[in-house]
Amino acid sequence: MSAGILLESNRLCVEISPSGSAIVNGHTADGVPFLRPYQGEAEFDVVHCACFPMVPIGNRVEGNAFSCGGQNFTLAPNTTDPFYIHGDGWQANWKVEEHRVDRLDLAFDQPRRVDSPYVYHARQSFRLAGARLELRLAVENTGVISLPFGLGFHPFFPRTPRTTLFAPAETWWTERDGHLPASRSAIADDVDFSTPRHLPDRWLNNGFEGWSGIARIIWPEHCLGIDIEADAELDRYMLFAPDTDRSFFCLEPMSHTPNALKHFDADPMGIKVLSPGEVLRARFAMTVFDWSDNHG
Repeated sequence: MSAGILLESNRLCVEISPSGSAIVNGHTADGVPFLRPYQGEAEFDVVHCACFPMVPIGNRVEGNAFSCGGQNFTLAPNTTDPFYIHGDGWQANWKVEEHRVDRLDLAFDQPRRVDSPYVYHARQSFRLAGARLELRLAVENTGVISLPFGLGFHPFFPRTPRTTLFAPAETWWTERDGHLPASRSAIADDVDFSTPRHLPDRWLNNGFEGWSGIARIIWPEHCLGIDIEADAELDRYMLFAPDTDRSFFCLEPMSHTPNALKHFDADPMGIKVLSPGEVLRARFAMTVFDWSDNHG
């Protein structure tokens, strides 16, 4: 795989690919990963990366269709999944607008297509300062009609036998066929992360609502932890932990509920309508710390 673009500080090293505006690897200066190490082999494949942006929508759109303002729109599936998933940004080639040792700005323009109503300009910036990595994502509606937009980030974190997660939320969505949300209810005991706890030993693919934007992951085996903070625009997260590969899990800050686009006319669920020229922004940061100095 060809080398990505490196950002380095005295504490962290992050490799980024313009393909998908994706983080390839993220580790401490002494080589301990705080994001899942790249899982691919030769040619870069964003599916195996450590983090990618979700724009102009996150998660799945049931039936690949939605309504807005009295008009019906369709989307084409963009993977082997039957539903359009995670938007276009993660599959696009972004251009470098600025690169310094501790900063990278990437952008891409989505042109008008026959299989999507979305026309937009997206921009993602990466800022590295000591042990803190900040990601900023923005989308501008450059089309001629108003449309619903959403943003999100899809990081993959290492999962060890002793990993704990703190990510308090108010409610969660159960899952139904098609990996779609079923019903919103009180959070089950084994996934109540209002206090630090291990991930349960089962499949997880659920949306959590009423999130404060604060989370913490601890890897005791590596004496390492990470504090997550997201701005108020990202008040939900998706938690994905497959039972077929327990080497990673995903905590995905999102501006909207999974499958919200399908139900937009009835309940926006966090989706924002952007008129031509309007912009939606979101910010997400990770700060790595030495757990052995902080666990008390």
